[in-house]
Amino acid sequence: MTAAEPPSQPLPKLAVIAREAGVSVATVSKTLNGRSDVSAHTRRLVAEVLERRGYPRQRIKPTRGSMVDVMLQGLDSPYALAILGGVEDAAWRLGVDLVVSAVLDRTKNGQPPPAWLDRIGARESAGVLLVRTSPTATQRTWLADHGIPFVTVDPRRKPPRELPVVVSANLAGARAATDHLIGLGHERIAIVTGRPGVPCAAERLTGYRQAMASAGLRVDPRWEVCGYFQKDSALRATQALFAALPNPPTAVFACSDAMAVGVYQALAERGRRVPDDVSVVGYDDSWAAAHLTPVLTTVRQPWPELGAAALAALLVDEPPARTELPTTLVVRSSTAAL
Repeated sequence: MTAAEPPSQPLPKLAVIAREAGVSVATVSKTLNGRSDVSAHTRRLVAEVLERRGYPRQRIKPTRGSMVDVMLQGLDSPYALAILGGVEDAAWRLGVDLVVSAVLDRTKNGQPPPAWLDRIGARESAGVLLVRTSPTATQRTWLADHGIPFVTVDPRRKPPRELPVVVSANLAGARAATDHLIGLGHERIAIVTGRPGVPCAAERLTGYRQAMASAGLRVDPRWEVCGYFQKDSALRATQALFAALPNPPTAVFACSDAMAVGVYQALAERGRRVPDDVSVVGYDDSWAAAHLTPVLTTVRQPWPELGAAALAALLVDEPPARTELPTTLVVRSSTAAL
């Protein structure tokens, strides 16, 4: 068999693959059948032999007993922990073991430290889930060269288009939030956006703008203020917004529940009541949403489902480039008709 033969031909004999890969026939058989007791290094050797002989590079799908690495942005994020809960539930059902690590060095923009790759290689991980963090270009190359697949979940930085990601429908969720306010008769709707450069922040801003445009409503650039996904920043941004405008908005879409808390505080300081004077919508459906007064209308994100979907994507031979799960608008008491 030569490299010129089409991939549709049967695989070469196991002895041929074993000889060229430098492993035993039994090891080749286990590799091709997806056995979990085969190292990532051996899987890579077998895949390289097949590639040289005209077959596309193969990745053996992790099976029961495989070990998957999970890298979290940090242990202080309730959203990351909710995603991890979904990963854990799915891993238990699938019989997959997890190794959980956290990015503790915030000076690296939430990127995994270089030594992390050495630990993954040493324990022969079957794959990597990156929760709200993204690998550097060097780390992506290392993972690819070692035949270790990875999937990013709700990344904080925009990944290359070809890398598999699992996210919630941020644009659609923002449109639903804005459409809800428009349906209540509001036309002057402000938005408190998240941190610039974060993909979900950009998508939510786009969803807001699309909803306003579809309703034929003009968007005043002064109505778009940045709260950086933080309560105090949102408080200051909302204070400045209402102080600067002679005819302020009648509704505010805060792109996270944490920022909605800041919006509530800013409105209270100005003597404006929610929702009698200003309607407010948040995003995430966090613990805070149900404990604000009045309780917050918000967009629920499917955090555990994101984790389960990410693990499922990791365990297929060719994960989709983008998996997007729907969000849900939860209407409570913070919005009212104009």
